[in-house]
Amino acid sequence: MQAEVNNDGSIKLRIVREFAHPREKVFEAWLEPDQLAQWMGPEGVTMSDIAVNAVEGGHYHMQFNDPDGSVHRLNGVYREITRFTRLAFTWTWEPPNEGADEETLVTLDFETTPRGTRLTLVHQRFSSIELRDRHDWGWNSTLDKLEQNAPIMFR
Repeated sequence: MQAEVNNDGSIKLRIVREFAHPREKVFEAWLEPDQLAQWMGPEGVTMSDIAVNAVEGGHYHMQFNDPDGSVHRLNGVYREITRFTRLAFTWTWEPPNEGADEETLVTLDFETTPRGTRLTLVHQRFSSIELRDRHDWGWNSTLDKLEQNAPIMFR
C-alpha cells in the first residue's frame, strides 16, 4: 500500500467497503452505543464503557478489551454529523497506547448503491506509516465485524 500524505506531512488511510444494507442503518450503527458494542474493534476485541453524545461538538469515549486482558481507551469529538451521508470525528488513544495523545481525524462518507451502501473511511493525521498500517488492519477487521453482525443488528 502506498502512503497518501497530507500537505502537513501527516499520513492518511483510505478504505472503501460495500455493505448489503441501507445507508441509514449503516450510518446509525456508528452512533448507537448498543450497536457499537456488537461490532466496533478488531476480531477478538470486545467493547465496554461506550458513551456517545452524537451531536456536532459532542464527545464520545469507548474501551477496547483485548483477549489477553489489556485495555485500550479511546475518545474524541464529533466534528461533523450530516445525517446518513457523513460523519467526521477526532480519534485519540489514551496512554499507554502508542500514538496516545496524538489526535487523528476519521471521516466517513455513506453513499447509496444498488447493493446497499458504499462506505468510504478516511483516517488521517498519522505521524508514521507504522501507526497507519496498524489502523489499516484494525479498521478492516472492524468493518468485517460490522458486515458479519449487520443482519442481526438491522432486523
